[in-house]
Amino acid sequence: MGCRLPGAPDPARFWEALLAGRDLVTEVPADRWDTASLYSPDGEPGRSTGKWGGFLDDAALFDPDFFGFDAEAARHLDPLARKALEVSVEALRDAGYREDEVRGGAVGVFVGTRTGNHRAHLQPPLRPYIAGVNQNFVAAHISHFLDLTGPNLVVDSACSSSLVTIHLAARSLASGESSMALAGGVDLLFDEEPYLMLSAGRALSPTGRCRTFDESADGLVPGEGAGMVLLKRLDDALRDGDRVLAVIESSGVNNDGRTMGHTTPNGRAQRALISDVLTRAGADARTVGYVEAHGTGTVIGDPIELQALTAVHRAYTEDRGYCGIGSVKSSIGHTLSAAGVAGFVKAVQILRHGRIPPTLHCHRPNPRFAFADSPFYPVTRVTDLPAGSRVAVSAFGFGGTNAHVLLGPGTPGEPGRPPLPRPAYRRSRFWRLPAAPGPAPAPVRSARLDLTFP
Repeated sequence: MGCRLPGAPDPARFWEALLAGRDLVTEVPADRWDTASLYSPDGEPGRSTGKWGGFLDDAALFDPDFFGFDAEAARHLDPLARKALEVSVEALRDAGYREDEVRGGAVGVFVGTRTGNHRAHLQPPLRPYIAGVNQNFVAAHISHFLDLTGPNLVVDSACSSSLVTIHLAARSLASGESSMALAGGVDLLFDEEPYLMLSAGRALSPTGRCRTFDESADGLVPGEGAGMVLLKRLDDALRDGDRVLAVIESSGVNNDGRTMGHTTPNGRAQRALISDVLTRAGADARTVGYVEAHGTGTVIGDPIELQALTAVHRAYTEDRGYCGIGSVKSSIGHTLSAAGVAGFVKAVQILRHGRIPPTLHCHRPNPRFAFADSPFYPVTRVTDLPAGSRVAVSAFGFGGTNAHVLLGPGTPGEPGRPPLPRPAYRRSRFWRLPAAPGPAPAPVRSARLDLTFP
């Protein structure tokens, strides 16, 4: 695994922060946008009701030499692509693979992301612009740099994007299309646009905290991050002496169909998906010891998710209070396209360590849902995962695309190929291009890609 999440430059420190119960949401950094002129707690039109989020310390930093770019091409390269490149290489090295070991291999690349706003700061377009800002290149640069020949695609199903990529990568492996696959997602809060959009839709928390499952839940808190995991068929991984951190026993994707509104969740669709994933895994819901919920911290959406899960589990058992539930969003905010992989990385580490970190800001459970009569309890302090348990991860998209993954434990003691050291980057700041008066500079050809058109 490789990740870059608020307050955490890698999976190990991410896990440490979660176990410690750290709240990694801060005020918007001064170098992003002017919150003083845009913040309006009263919800004035065209302004933001929130000024908090989960932010990366190194969103602007990049080592162009390591990835084969010159400085001009690096400035034009979308920061989304830069972070995706970094965490992809780090995931490979965490698995013990050098870049040259996968060169030319049928390794798939599946990246969940959205169209960024970097292009707005690159006018007029220069030659590196073409391969720098187009959405498909967020994934394409990974395959190009590593010389990977498996399928390569970008998925945008909003909040479920990066968990959908993990499902698609698993299907690609099962079909034999890929020998290994990198899957995950990336999202960055480049400017204030997401805050203005969410404020207009009254979806942004005016208090700046994600209160998943709490009666005071008042909306989501945006976050940013990147994460990638390396997937492989289990038999191949065992044959090749790989460390197996966890096993995807089953996964699935569906859509809400028509609902009361385009952003209204559909409990029936969620139930159908979760039930199907359990059935295809041949798993009893009673063996699921923890669910990493979508859990955005909304007063209506959270109870719908809990009711859907309860309906599925009730088909297996009437037992109460045996399954923990929580959401990483309470710690780092809603990382949008990267939300699914953030929850997935957390879930894998829960399986590895046998401990469940706390979900923050859940002091008075939402009265719209009766936890005491349900299979679930909100995990508000560090708790042991029952031995032999499975862990489930959910992500529901802002347009109705739902994803659910069921995970089982990896190989005991994690024998096999040891991880390699992380890259020693020499990074510089590449963020917005300053507006330059006068004529545009002469185009500079990228050292990475030489694009030729008929």
